Amino acid sequence: MITFKTKDDTAVLVRSTDDIDAREFCARLGISKSARKDLQLPERLKKNQWNTIGIQNAEQPGYCAEPAEIVYEDETCLVAYKPPGILVHGDGSGAPTLEERVNAHLCTSGFPFRARACHRLDVETCGLVLFCKIPFLQNFYDEQFRTQSVFKEYYLLVDGTAGWKTKTVDAPIGRDRHNAKKMIVFPKGKEARTIFTNLSCESGRTLLKARLIHGRRHQIRVHSAWSGFPIVNDPLYSKAEKTGPLALECFHLGFVSAQEQKKTDVQIGLTL
Repeated sequence: MITFKTKDDTAVLVRSTDDIDAREFCARLGISKSARKDLQLPERLKKNQWNTIGIQNAEQPGYCAEPAEIVYEDETCLVAYKPPGILVHGDGSGAPTLEERVNAHLCTSGFPFRARACHRLDVETCGLVLFCKIPFLQNFYDEQFRTQSVFKEYYLLVDGTAGWKTKTVDAPIGRDRHNAKKMIVFPKGKEARTIFTNLSCESGRTLLKARLIHGRRHQIRVHSAWSGFPIVNDPLYSKAEKTGPLALECFHLGFVSAQEQKKTDVQIGLTL
């Protein structure tokens, strides 16, 4: 087990429950070759002692007027709640981002490193987003999304009354050639599977829970609409009148934290 503690803007303290060399340390945490170039590593990490790892060229968090809502935080990562209508990270337009708000929180709390998002939510979607706080651990978290080992669940409110308790949609997704903003179910698209659970039905609408097995762009929105149940207020995949924000919320993330390499489960209640 490996534990981290931030020292200052140039160093992190690391403690291991066994004696390991620098190569083994990097292998266990999936530290990339590019990240390792900015590290000053001891030849060996001594068992049950705090060892210093120097960090060069690390960006510091910046201030913005509105800090993020933090749902979970440890020394290596945090989970923030993204409201609908803002980007996770910048696209060059200068629009406000969740990443700016997260780093405002870190700046205010005196944390020395700039956090970066490990995944994205659509600008219209609200919910939980995971951020890495220590620069050389970014690949540790990114790899969990690349290998689809992160557990992700969403709430969605859809138009129509679903007559089933559970439904698995296994339909590949590709880009719509006629609309660059949209995705479609396409036989030659990328593999995509979504498991829907019916939670309740009322007034011609159904509250569903969706578990993502893959995580393609717009996957839940596409699979839900393709199944005949477009999400309420979806500007791309529903023809119904829009009366508010998209009724889609990521409420559950399950991942492994680099802090002690422990399984971490973060959930929030329904806010749709």
